Amino acid sequence: MVKNRLRKVNTLAATAVLTVSLIGCSSAPTANSSSGDSKPAAPMDLSVMFYTSANIQITHDDNEAIKFLEKKFNVKLTIMDTPINDYTTKQNTIVASGSIPDVMVWNAFPDAALSGYLKQGAFMQLDKYIDKAPNLKKYPQTIWDNVKVDGHFYMIPRVRPIVRTGVLIRKDWLDKLNLPIPKTTDDFAKVAVAFTKNDPDGDGNADTYGIATDPKLSNLGPLFGAFGTGNGWLKQADGTLMNAFVTPGMNQSLQFLRDLYAQGALSKDFPVQQGNTRKEIQSGKAGILLESYIIDYAQDIAALKKVDPKAELIYIDPPVGPTGISGYFAGSGNAAGWVIPATAKPEKVDKVLEIMNWEASEEGYHFNKYGIDGIHNTKNADGTFTTNEKYIKDDIKELIMVSPYDVYSYTDTGAPLDIQKVQRDALDKNKDKGIALTLPSYISPTQIQKNEEINNKLRYDYFTRIITGQLPANAFDEFVTKWKAGGGDQITKETNEFYKSQGSK
Repeated sequence: MVKNRLRKVNTLAATAVLTVSLIGCSSAPTANSSSGDSKPAAPMDLSVMFYTSANIQITHDDNEAIKFLEKKFNVKLTIMDTPINDYTTKQNTIVASGSIPDVMVWNAFPDAALSGYLKQGAFMQLDKYIDKAPNLKKYPQTIWDNVKVDGHFYMIPRVRPIVRTGVLIRKDWLDKLNLPIPKTTDDFAKVAVAFTKNDPDGDGNADTYGIATDPKLSNLGPLFGAFGTGNGWLKQADGTLMNAFVTPGMNQSLQFLRDLYAQGALSKDFPVQQGNTRKEIQSGKAGILLESYIIDYAQDIAALKKVDPKAELIYIDPPVGPTGISGYFAGSGNAAGWVIPATAKPEKVDKVLEIMNWEASEEGYHFNKYGIDGIHNTKNADGTFTTNEKYIKDDIKELIMVSPYDVYSYTDTGAPLDIQKVQRDALDKNKDKGIALTLPSYISPTQIQKNEEINNKLRYDYFTRIITGQLPANAFDEFVTKWKAGGGDQITKETNEFYKSQGSK
């Protein structure tokens, strides 16, 4: 059973919802004052559900941000915060119960479960409310189009750069072994094996390896892309779509990984390393992370330096595949978003959108990045701001529901300036290297029913056992047959019909 903590405005999300609505028009917040003799309106009750980072332990005692926001926004919040690893289960449980909070994060989009709930009428259509939020409407139209369902909006996106990942590699290990920066998939394989067999950390032990991954192979997008799987769906020569999981390129990718695993260049424990991929880099065990969120670089290099003060961790270009394909799986420009129950009262929806609209303003973004001036930051002589420990303690980054669109939003403003420069340079370098997402907002009816069975359980089982050698190399053909028979053919049919209906040729 998922553990959920319910409490009044003492939480992260409290500020999240409070954050935007109450700080009216000043980037350096000041307390509100009531005018005249009118009696202040009673605070509006709002319940908010979201997930918290698994890597952060937060106390909300003496939280200046929450104190300020509570007073400024005149909102009384009930916070439902859930650890990130438990959130998918929690969000589905809460919706099934019928007791949906006033606003909640949905943690994936498109998502089979969410599609089902939308068909059932569980969440509100937000078009007319968005029209009254000018700062939200400044988001790139592509991002709004990518969360549209049947021509309408049911979600406020948590906007992100379209490409926000990069390939990380241990530069000091390359130098130690006199290896050049890898460029092709073959180059990456050679470096991965060398990192495994040639003692790049110089400790005399066989305790390092090449490429870090996890049971879902979820951080290998640049490799799959290099072998031509397409991003979600692959457009073929005749204009029809083939699911990425059953493409010849996926078969090539699995054989590539199978060979690396046999040589020890993948962790022997990757099938059970759920959620621990970054720790493999941070601990100095792995030398390559093919798909790393650039925002995480500050934490990753700081942790690695504690293990090896001389470590160098740099971003390089994604691998070039046999046919010349190279790039990152472009996202839809969102990290899913916020949904509101269909039963919500209009005044509550207005309040939530008022808050979000402020958060997407310049003033709200200042609060997001730097907190309350003089409390959470110091203003430098050059006009820039440096955040302090109070900013971290009050956990302002997780108090914000939305932000303006900013390609540099994946820069850690609390990190040293040289680290921020690495992040900004990587975002600049990678922003035009996206492999486009073919269908950012469509999930077929059959996929809603069969997703867990064939796209998750069946796929993870076969792919893991092919890579680890528990199944023969040609077992991919057997997987494709089962995938198609289990609903994949129908999913492909429905997806192509939709794709054609949208004017695609």
